[in-house]
Amino acid sequence: MITDWVARTPKSVLAKNFGVNESVFNTVPTAFPYILNSTVTNDTVTGGAGPLTGNSSYVYRTFQHAPEPAPGNGGTWWKIDSTNFPIAKTLAATYVILNPGGLRELHWHPNAEEWLYFHSGYGRSTVFIGNGNSRTFDFQAGDTAVFPDNSGHYIENVSDSEDLVYIEVYKSDRVADIPLTQWLALTPSDIAAAVLKIPISVVEQLKKDKQVLIA
Repeated sequence: MITDWVARTPKSVLAKNFGVNESVFNTVPTAFPYILNSTVTNDTVTGGAGPLTGNSSYVYRTFQHAPEPAPGNGGTWWKIDSTNFPIAKTLAATYVILNPGGLRELHWHPNAEEWLYFHSGYGRSTVFIGNGNSRTFDFQAGDTAVFPDNSGHYIENVSDSEDLVYIEVYKSDRVADIPLTQWLALTPSDIAAAVLKIPISVVEQLKKDKQVLIA
């Protein structure tokens, strides 16, 4: 964006704007570079009004905090939203490590669609959006996905030896989900059994607490 803008601005205007010689801009790329080789420094930039204060309000160091509970013992996950990072009013996220063969339990999100980025490993998900519409996807490192809000889905680590590591992002102030197992367990057992045509004894054994990541 910036290089594109600069490349399309007369050099005389750039020189006047930045207070430098026009020749400084002779090598500006004419196309946005997206990815480029460069040197990273540890320089700290301070604004004209002094350094930014209240750093803890703007930086959340995920791995310095304890992970969220995952009773299913299938992995580890961290949540970053307004409940632990107050400035996150419109964006929420989770960082998930799903163990080999593990399952992110069947669930849906009532407050936002889910964006995902798969960092490493191999995963599979079936997404159900109602009226018999569903689709199964396979994922690997570098893949992204979007699940509509209120769509039922799961994520399974299909590897026998490698963790599945991914990030979930939501346009919301908090991470919220409703697990299918918990929802059924908190429904009158005779109704759940009649609808699914399964024994009441099976419904009565369903876990009433979120499992999140199941081994």
